[in-house]
Amino acid sequence: MAGPGGTQMLSSLPLQVLLYFHGWFDYVFVALTLLGYIFKGETLPYPSGILGLEIFGIFMVALIEPCRLLLASRGNKTETISPLVWELVLSLPLFGAHTYYLRFQAFVLRLDQVLNIMSIVFLVIEFLLALVTALVFLQSRRA
Repeated sequence: MAGPGGTQMLSSLPLQVLLYFHGWFDYVFVALTLLGYIFKGETLPYPSGILGLEIFGIFMVALIEPCRLLLASRGNKTETISPLVWELVLSLPLFGAHTYYLRFQAFVLRLDQVLNIMSIVFLVIEFLLALVTALVFLQSRRA
């Protein structure tokens, strides 16, 4: 499809749609995860100091994720490679965090499993789409 000025548009619509819905999902993820921690803190015998560290980790995820989504969206819309590369880099610690919350936290609820699996699916698909999109941008620059 031709963009303004007759140039071909290279942005990825599937990536942009996924980023949009992942942004909304993040609000749900953080809210439900914090409610889960309230439940776990009141009913389960958490080891000393672990609950605070796990909640801090959720706040770090909540801080990094919007930055990653913004970089991916901006790189996709402006057809620029560097924001997409930064999105790929930021995906790695987030993947590690979601893996931790899925498998290794002190107490894993079914809610934690569902939310973190959904986040990992979003991350992996966005990672692959951003990688392909960055390669398309790179190839168009060389042509």
